[in-house]
Amino acid sequence: MSATGLLTPQAGSLAHGTGSFASAWLAYLASFVIVIALILLSRHGLKYLEPYLLKGRRTRSLAIVESLAIDQRRRLSIIRYNSRTGLILTGGGNDLFLGWMDEQGTSPPPSPPSPILPADLHAG
Repeated sequence: MSATGLLTPQAGSLAHGTGSFASAWLAYLASFVIVIALILLSRHGLKYLEPYLLKGRRTRSLAIVESLAIDQRRRLSIIRYNSRTGLILTGGGNDLFLGWMDEQGTSPPPSPPSPILPADLHAG
C-alpha cells in the first residue's frame, strides 16, 4: 500500500478554496447590506405608521403640560383637562391632586392651613 497519494496536493484545490472563500464573504456582505437597508426602511415605515398605531392611545382632553422632578420618587406635574389646568404630585407613598389653577388670576390659589404650635395653645 502506497501512502504517497495522501500527501500529494490535488490540482486546482487552492484556487477552488480561494473562490469559495470570496463567494462566502460576498454573501456575508450582501446579507449585512440587506439587514441595514431593512433597519432604515423600518424606521421610515414606523414614522409613517405611528399616527395610526397611537390613535387609540391619544386623548384630546387630557394631557401633561409640564413636569418637574422634586426628588428621586416624587414628581410635580401640571395637567390639562379640556380647558382647565390642574396640579398633581405623584410618587412617594401616595398621589395628591393639589387643585385646579385659576387661569384668569382673579383669585389666589388656596393656601394650606397653618400648623397649630404649642405656644398658640397656651396663649388662648
